[in-house]
Amino acid sequence: MKRSSPVLHADDIRLKGTTSFCPHCRVKVPADVVKRPAGKSDEVWLVKNCQVCGIKEVKISSDARFYWLSQGQREVEPSACGAGCGCANPAAGGRIGFLGNNALRPLPLTNPVEVMSTCLALIEIVDSCNLSCPTCFADSPHGAGEKVDAVPLEELKERIQGVIDRKGKIEILQLSGGEPTLHPRFFELVRWCQENPEIDYVLVNSNGVRLAKDEIFARELGDLIHYGHFQFYLQYDGPGREAEKKLRGANLGDLKIRAIERAGELGIPMTLAMTVIPENLNHLWETVEFGLKYDHVRGVAFQPMFGSGRTFGDSPGDRQLNTADIILGLVEQSKGGASFDDFTPLPCGDPNCATIGYLLKLEGEIRSISDFVDFGTLQGFLSDRVRYRLEDLIKCGCESEPLGKLLHELELDERNTFRLFIKPFMDGEDWDEDRIDRCCTHVIRPDGKLDSFCRYYLNGGAIAYRRS
Repeated sequence: MKRSSPVLHADDIRLKGTTSFCPHCRVKVPADVVKRPAGKSDEVWLVKNCQVCGIKEVKISSDARFYWLSQGQREVEPSACGAGCGCANPAAGGRIGFLGNNALRPLPLTNPVEVMSTCLALIEIVDSCNLSCPTCFADSPHGAGEKVDAVPLEELKERIQGVIDRKGKIEILQLSGGEPTLHPRFFELVRWCQENPEIDYVLVNSNGVRLAKDEIFARELGDLIHYGHFQFYLQYDGPGREAEKKLRGANLGDLKIRAIERAGELGIPMTLAMTVIPENLNHLWETVEFGLKYDHVRGVAFQPMFGSGRTFGDSPGDRQLNTADIILGLVEQSKGGASFDDFTPLPCGDPNCATIGYLLKLEGEIRSISDFVDFGTLQGFLSDRVRYRLEDLIKCGCESEPLGKLLHELELDERNTFRLFIKPFMDGEDWDEDRIDRCCTHVIRPDGKLDSFCRYYLNGGAIAYRRS
């Protein structure tokens, strides 16, 4: 692709060049990531140039302090986006403003995801759903009825085992869909996964309808706890109703609370997965406080809404939220309960792809993690990995970095830690090809191969396979 740099504002500081995507033309386009002055804090923007649609600008960080260049030479501009970060070093074989393997040379493998660390592998086990959310990222067919479009159990086992055979293990396996609890052999699959020594943890990404309404199902779900290594990932949009109506098309508040309470009665550990849109952005800390009321709720996963499935190609404009919006919102709304120092990028994959923080539950008191841990002293991966190679990604940074080892210890202490996890998925609007080279959240596709989560759904996900 011949590169034609977009026209930048006079005050823009160019951080890197990358390849983006035009959701209207459905083609890759050249783009620049720039830092732009904006009031008290600089912002980070993606400026892309489509030959048909022209220049398109998307804000990818509302505060440059929370955007990280994961490759570079810190002596060039140490404060370009944050401590320990800088721009590419020509002397080291890079080109100024260009980061990642995509900019330097083609990756040596047709599918490099196959040899990179897989921190989380997601597999869609059903195509059907018992809700009709207008924003479904998988575009699951409306309604389940009596017939559930489920992937056969043996095929699921074969695909999962195939990944294990190729990569040695799966750290976290997430069962998704559609609504995974509708699978007619759901419990057989979960038990098989729990008994597989090469799968560390099983997550079920669910809307909670069966847990709330089906007593027999709920009791059998509770029995899975005896096997261990299991958690329920409940879609929860916060205490307000405006966002819920927009995201789900219905008032599901009472149903969600019933699902949470029933999980507590049965001892089922749970994470609240909150899709964040402007309508519930002011309820972030309220959601945290709500989760803290329940001993079995381990944390909240904040996921800014992205364009996929039924919302693919929607142009959110100023509505597009990012990691900085979540961090700023949590700190402001908490009134001292959380601080900027509580959050750190994960040391695996691209540091802009996942941010985590913790609250500590100590003797009936909720304490900020920054009261005890200085994440800044453990973020060497942000400055030390200045020239990424494919080999750097084969072993997970969560295992090899000092920060990763600490985070692992915190994850094991489920009784006293409450996780604040921010996961911004990319779509056609904010697509940055450079990040895909360092992705560690993968989908096990219907053909058994692995793909980046973001790329899989950008390319149509299960919809594309249904149509092929």
